[in-house]
Amino acid sequence: MKSDPTFPERVASIDIGTNTILLLIAEVNKGALKPLLEKETIVRLGEGVQQNGVLLEGAMERGIQTLTQYLRDCREMDAQRTFAAGTSALREAKNAGDFLKRVEEKLNLAIEIISGEEEAQLSFLAVTRDLGNPEKPILVVDVGGGSTEFVLGKRNQISHWVSLPVGSVRFTEQFLLSDPVRQEERVNMENEIIKGLGKVPPPQKSFTMVAVGGTATTLASVELGLEHFVYKEIHHFVLGRKALKSQLELYRSKTLEERRKIPGLFPARADVILAGGAILYFAMEKFEVPSVLISCHGVRYGLIYKRLNLD
Repeated sequence: MKSDPTFPERVASIDIGTNTILLLIAEVNKGALKPLLEKETIVRLGEGVQQNGVLLEGAMERGIQTLTQYLRDCREMDAQRTFAAGTSALREAKNAGDFLKRVEEKLNLAIEIISGEEEAQLSFLAVTRDLGNPEKPILVVDVGGGSTEFVLGKRNQISHWVSLPVGSVRFTEQFLLSDPVRQEERVNMENEIIKGLGKVPPPQKSFTMVAVGGTATTLASVELGLEHFVYKEIHHFVLGRKALKSQLELYRSKTLEERRKIPGLFPARADVILAGGAILYFAMEKFEVPSVLISCHGVRYGLIYKRLNLD
């Protein structure tokens, strides 16, 4: 359904990921999107999916509690339409249908499970709209809890995309089992990341790398030493590869409890930041980029653009 370009409309989008559930409530006016409220809750919906293949009861309950609060926010802010999309954990879990059914019955919210391809498209759409469709090619990297998407394109045309089963929660649960992390565990994880990145062809021309998602914004927050998440400081922050390498060395040297005290690092991300940061770092190394542009816009923005035919 196409949005009426002549009247402002309040809409909401919910991005249900492996690690986080994100909410965006925005006003859409004449094709432009103005954020009114953004929320991020670390739910860890994909907890154990790597090992068990199913969503755990506690994880589903946390998800329903978060969605209940988000829908309350939508009502209080008079959002006229709400779009919800599920990604990696819901794509993989054998009982994802049970979760979707419970959410629909309890909350009257329909969740669409999107493919890795659509997830990549939505991230790319969000970034290109934010940057004003620049002439130079863009490589968008979306490091998630269960998967990482790489999308290369120019203006609004995607030339190549890959969705890899490489994620911060997935690899933490699979490899980083000690506290502090043992060198052998870290090396095994890094080798698996490098192996996965071998499936991503390097761009042939000069490009700008843009990173979206909670891992990327957290790395920027740590580099800035922020006490609280500050959108204006993080959005469009340029993170250097050397600085990221120093962060990874910091995380490796500390216990989980010590990581939780690092300025800028949200405590609930302390366990998965080493894996997430390593994925981004080795991507930067593979593509030989000295820095990456951090963007706070991602799937939830692209979802509104796409569903309202604003792309």
